[in-house]
Amino acid sequence: MTTPEQRAAALKARLAKVSLDAPRDSAELASISTQAMLRDAGYPLTEQRSQLDVRLHGRAIPGHDVPVREATSILGTIQETVSACGQAVAKKATAAGSIHSAILHATELRFSPALGFGSVVFHLDGASEQITGDEIPETTGTETLLDLVFRTLFKIIDVVQTDDLAKSSPVDDLRLLGPRTAKHLNDLAKEITESEIDVDFVWRSRVERSKATLGRRGALALKDAIERTKEEVTIQRIRGTLSTVSTLVHPQLLADDGRRINLSVTPEAAAYLGAYYNRRVEVQVEQTRNWSITTGRETYTYKLIQIEHVGGRADVADQQEIAGSSDSQTS
Repeated sequence: MTTPEQRAAALKARLAKVSLDAPRDSAELASISTQAMLRDAGYPLTEQRSQLDVRLHGRAIPGHDVPVREATSILGTIQETVSACGQAVAKKATAAGSIHSAILHATELRFSPALGFGSVVFHLDGASEQITGDEIPETTGTETLLDLVFRTLFKIIDVVQTDDLAKSSPVDDLRLLGPRTAKHLNDLAKEITESEIDVDFVWRSRVERSKATLGRRGALALKDAIERTKEEVTIQRIRGTLSTVSTLVHPQLLADDGRRINLSVTPEAAAYLGAYYNRRVEVQVEQTRNWSITTGRETYTYKLIQIEHVGGRADVADQQEIAGSSDSQTS
């Protein structure tokens, strides 16, 4: 006669063979059994929600408790990061304004706590609705926006937790996510480094199961990576109409895409721009993009390098050295 322990071991072996996760505890096993019984009986069942397990552990959690301020601050920052990342991967504006209500709803997490040895685990339920490819780019009908969010965030976390950041950098991924996500990731990294609490993540959905851990070392690397994304300098060519020419204020370009761009030049160089006033021009500029990690906003400045009529060229740098700094353009 087999014992309960032997039957449990056999069940776990069968689960492992078919690549299924064993139940975390008796409560989850009871829930799975009840769902299976109701399904076999033909009762309609609600869609199973995806779930994120957040395990808090480390020097600040020697037993089964965690300070309320630290726990709520970490969980709140995780939620803000998830929503901001959701807005970014859904190809919505991330620099300013409120996050769209549909994104907030699709990325909302709800939790119930459970205890584990030397740690505290929070089970966070995700939105039950499926997000299809018609609504969110790059998704399919079998995954949700949260699946994309955690795939993106876990990729960044895995990189910063590695020993050799020289082989792989999260900077490009962070730039794609925008300043709002960078701000909340920086807040999360700050919480982890200051509280001495490490965070383990396990994401379970209908299509995947993935894990990530963000500890103090990774949090410090993440803060460093975010610091390196705060400023980016690129050379851009922009067409438009030079709508303002003055030696007292910055010349302004009304770009073809509708932007009003203040161009940084010295008063001496500005004196040569009269020939381009109210004319169609193409400018080459040094664009500097700055992120504020405090506010989650970004600003742009533009230093004029070269200007030419559309159809004819004149190099301002040949006439006068261009220097100075422009007014900020907030996107």
